[in-house]
Amino acid sequence: MNISGVLVHARPDQVDQVEKQLTAISGVEVHTVTENGRLVVTVEQDNDKMIVDTVLNIHNCQGVLSAAMVYQYGDDTDE
Repeated sequence: MNISGVLVHARPDQVDQVEKQLTAISGVEVHTVTENGRLVVTVEQDNDKMIVDTVLNIHNCQGVLSAAMVYQYGDDTDE
């Protein structure tokens, strides 16, 4: 299990569309959206590569100006 916190900066006039795009991505949860285009997002995936791929998908969404991973936790133990 890998969990990452991502701060997304979107065009303020497209923040609603960006939120919809992000919630459609598997493993992504949007926690906070501000009027000025900031979104606080978590990404939960099975491994580091999937986390990186998901953050790249976030960055490539129309209306996204930047996506910065601000936290990452990885647990390799099998439960």
